[in-house]
Amino acid sequence: MIRKAKNKDAEFIHNLICIFSETGKVLFRSLDEINKNISSFWVYEKDDQVVGTYSLKKGWGRLVELRSLAVNPRYSRQGIGTKMIKASIEEALSTECDELFVLTYVVPMFKTIGFSTVDKETLPQKVWNDCNACLHKENCNETAMIISLTFLRQTKLLETSPNVTTTAT
Repeated sequence: MIRKAKNKDAEFIHNLICIFSETGKVLFRSLDEINKNISSFWVYEKDDQVVGTYSLKKGWGRLVELRSLAVNPRYSRQGIGTKMIKASIEEALSTECDELFVLTYVVPMFKTIGFSTVDKETLPQKVWNDCNACLHKENCNETAMIISLTFLRQTKLLETSPNVTTTAT
């Protein structure tokens, strides 16, 4: 089950992020930072345990970022990451943002869901503020990926509109 994070989840979120930040796969977030920004986090619960997390960060015009995506390694390959990405898209659709982006090492997973690779330089400079704390800041090999929320909204409207018919050719 995916739900909004609560204050009591901060330590579990911190522990998950620490697992991946040690290898540079996820940017480190202090417990204090997580507590201050707990409203931007979601968690995946399984068997009454927090086994996954992600957050959404708005603040670059009409862009929103999916970040701090982490799944406890004991629960990998169970579709939890994919479910959290899809949930993040649904949440991002409820904002006024036009695009959701991510910096990632798992390109195939995001491509399967509908994200496209973009040149990192197309993202606003403000996006790179967090990079100063990254282990790979001098030699970044993450891939920037983006999905159009505008397109997804339009597609949903077409699917639900009773006056629109589609025909296969």
